[in-house]
Amino acid sequence: MAGVPDKITINVPRVISKLDHVRDSVVDFLKQHAISEGAASRIELSVYEAVVNIVEHSSHANNDKTIHVECRVHDDEVVIIISHFGEKFDITKAELPNIEKHYKSGKMRGLGIYFIMTLMDKVEYSHVDMLNTLTMTKKI
Repeated sequence: MAGVPDKITINVPRVISKLDHVRDSVVDFLKQHAISEGAASRIELSVYEAVVNIVEHSSHANNDKTIHVECRVHDDEVVIIISHFGEKFDITKAELPNIEKHYKSGKMRGLGIYFIMTLMDKVEYSHVDMLNTLTMTKKI
């Protein structure tokens, strides 16, 4: 779209209170590109879950390092790249829960990776020199 940037970059501290800034920025960017509400909602939830997992589950030794989120629209897809320094954790290798058993057990949390893996069209992970990079792609 003319006049609308094809990419945004957000650097956010590893603090839960800053997650709304990430979500709002991504949603605003997707609206500027007239991404359908359904696709935008899937992207929004996947980005939020990925970033909250970094904040909640990564080593406290890296709390001074920011989380880098890049969102771009290219042709018929939206690509989100989330990177942060820390120990390796490849979500693409994580065992996904049985949803029925999960809910019957009364669990209220623990579905972030499931959402990411099922809502996005492609999810890739790399870990080089302590830099975790999660690349999520959604066809639009």
